[in-house]
Amino acid sequence: MKKILAATALTLAFTVGAFAQTNANNTRTELDAYASEPGVWDMMMDSEGVDVDDATWTANWDGATPEQQAALKDACTKAQEAEAKFSDSVDARCKTALGN
Repeated sequence: MKKILAATALTLAFTVGAFAQTNANNTRTELDAYASEPGVWDMMMDSEGVDVDDATWTANWDGATPEQQAALKDACTKAQEAEAKFSDSVDARCKTALGN
């Protein structure tokens, strides 16, 4: 019985991880549609849709040109208006970028 429970728990762990990665990829693809130029979301997430850590986000935002920041703000606004699905982290970073 313990072996069955352990195998079930392990299977669930792998399934949740795979689902999270699939969801991240879908989010990145969806959000790219709101960007006026390629790479706008690179400040917040990698090419696979995984959110960057807070230090990387801060460095990316601080190092961005005013035009890059404006493009991200525009993309965030469009995505929010369309009620796009994105992670809590990206949502919070959009709010920060927009001053909300």
